[in-house]
Amino acid sequence: MPLYVRPALPQDDQFVYQLVWQVMYDQLHAALWDPSIRNVLLDLQVRSKNGAYAAVHPHADHAIIVLDDQPIGRMLIDRSGEYYQLVDISILPKRRGAGIGTRLVLAFCMEAEMMRKNVRLYVSITNPRAADLYKRLGFRVIEDLQTDLLMERTPGAHAQVIAAP
Repeated sequence: MPLYVRPALPQDDQFVYQLVWQVMYDQLHAALWDPSIRNVLLDLQVRSKNGAYAAVHPHADHAIIVLDDQPIGRMLIDRSGEYYQLVDISILPKRRGAGIGTRLVLAFCMEAEMMRKNVRLYVSITNPRAADLYKRLGFRVIEDLQTDLLMERTPGAHAQVIAAP
């Protein structure tokens, strides 16, 4: 089960769009929306999210998460500032819960630690499972923004998870 991350390529655009669409569908409980407007609204949400990331993080690295030679997710990482920022990590729903995200976040934190950089990320308050994971990985809340938590991990922070399954 080889897991790796590679740079995103133009041919990955459709996969990334579908992945973000699925994530937004789940996060926004789109199954409850009127079917006649669901796809249009989700399309707007996906394009808005991608546009916001591009505007705020123009130097972010776009990567595709690959497992068994199949794309299963994406990571956006911005290393251009005084700290490293995990802008986004998204994994296909059927691949979640297997420790993949944990391994990738820990690897990113190890890289940041080697560079003596803090790592920051935002997590939605509607995603307590992710917030709990980040806390176990040594992140702490530095600001509650009502809709999101800004979390940070400093070099030397200890994770409660040594290795993912």
